[in-house]
Amino acid sequence: MKKKISVIFALVACLCLFASCGSTKNDTYGGKTSEELEVISENLASQVVSLSSSDLKQYYESYKKQAEADPDSDDLKMYETMFKNFVDNTPELGSFQDYKGFKVDKAGKNITTTLTMKYEKRDAQLVMVFKSYNMSKPTSINFNPVYSLGETMGKAALNVVMGMVTVFTVLIIICLVIYCLRIIPYIQKKLEAKNAPAVPETQAAEVVSTSAAEEENTEELIAVISAAISAATGASTDSFVVRSIKRRY
Repeated sequence: MKKKISVIFALVACLCLFASCGSTKNDTYGGKTSEELEVISENLASQVVSLSSSDLKQYYESYKKQAEADPDSDDLKMYETMFKNFVDNTPELGSFQDYKGFKVDKAGKNITTTLTMKYEKRDAQLVMVFKSYNMSKPTSINFNPVYSLGETMGKAALNVVMGMVTVFTVLIIICLVIYCLRIIPYIQKKLEAKNAPAVPETQAAEVVSTSAAEEENTEELIAVISAAISAATGASTDSFVVRSIKRRY
């Protein structure tokens, strides 16, 4: 396994170095022509395509372990990502058939090569990114299926719908929580009333009897006062009304 990994690593490096020494025609991409970059991409693709599914998984697991052991190595992470893309996407693509097209894009110091590969079910693209000042090895390698505009828009619409459903679900939950907070004081009052200690019957009877006695005493006092006023003034008790009694000590 380690020998195979070393062979692929060395092959990519040798192809880059060989292409840099080959021709000076159309020397516009960091010292390499478009044809030379196409050869590099196709050779890398052919090496990976020739591997079986189990071999691809082994390469991915191997690079993953090495990248975890050496997290500062950008090369290990790059090849881990590349093999992961092949492992994830190959079942969806079917069997490889041929190369369909190649293009080179230059943006500042970044040079991006895109190799379109024809598979049984759909096309795929092998994308490699180089730095113009160091064309000996790529800084990034990705392998992704090519989706039609309708498929891309469908996925975007699905993402939008899922996002909206999530947002509205959270809002509904928040509204229910707020509504429950309004019910809590009502439930709390009912529980307090239910758990409040009952007044003993004897105590209630004493309160009633005390109130009745006070009313009876007040009526007797009013009658006595009315008689005293009638005796003092000579007026009849029907000619005046005692509205209130104030005690003075």
